[in-house]
Amino acid sequence: MFGQVATWVHNENPDMDDPSNWLYKIYQYAGKMPRYGVITYDFTDDPFPDSAWNMGVKKMWDRGLIAGVYSFYANPAGGAFRDSCDVDQIFESENNPIKDNFYQQMNRMAANLQWLKKQRIPVIYTPFVELDDNNSKWHPKDGRENAIRLYRLVHDYFTDTKNLDNIIWAYHTREVDGALEAFYPGDEYVDIIGKSGYGPDLRFPEYEWAVEKKKQGKVIWWAELGINDRDAPPRNCFDVLDTLEIRYPELAGFVFWSDAGHYNITGNLNGPEFMANPKIVTLE
Repeated sequence: MFGQVATWVHNENPDMDDPSNWLYKIYQYAGKMPRYGVITYDFTDDPFPDSAWNMGVKKMWDRGLIAGVYSFYANPAGGAFRDSCDVDQIFESENNPIKDNFYQQMNRMAANLQWLKKQRIPVIYTPFVELDDNNSKWHPKDGRENAIRLYRLVHDYFTDTKNLDNIIWAYHTREVDGALEAFYPGDEYVDIIGKSGYGPDLRFPEYEWAVEKKKQGKVIWWAELGINDRDAPPRNCFDVLDTLEIRYPELAGFVFWSDAGHYNITGNLNGPEFMANPKIVTLE
């Protein structure tokens, strides 16, 4: 399955017919639409109202795409997204500014997902992108255990308190060896297991572990895929297909990253031909 991040957090419009949206860019370049698209609800910079993100997801669904949603929760301690946060305060019994901030964000996100539920739209929801990334994200800087606690908190709050049953829960980590196992929230919390991989190597070091989870009913895929380095010459997109078939045949699909063309088909070779290949599942 061919997936594409439609918006990340750089003011890309969630409307898939807007020229800044990566679904639009892919379609204009290759003449085909991805089967799966992702809208990021960015609470850090807040470039759009929630209604715009919601309508962006609805338009994807109405057009026949599988709809994905990322949360970009702002650092509840008030610092930058990459700054640290005392996550333990979120779990204190008494209210405090950090706890209140994060619960306000969860309530905001839950309201959006409830709106989508009323429209009868299921979403593949990733509450924390790259759960292990303690270099550039606040949520794992307070340790592996608290990163897992945060994921479980969002899951239980949305499921048990907010009664959201239109969510397919997705989880992924970077290509760091062992991270996928170490940060795994648990079978009862995850439906889709993925890996984040950038550059030409396409490493999925926990692939065999993921395959065992697939046997238990989980879907496994490449949740973030950037197939080339910024300064490298354009790469043949069919390298991806060869790698998937030879090294990772059990993966259900892949989700190309946005930001710049070198991550996806628009900045590499044979992109339209790659999308047209009968082994690749697009919207058409």
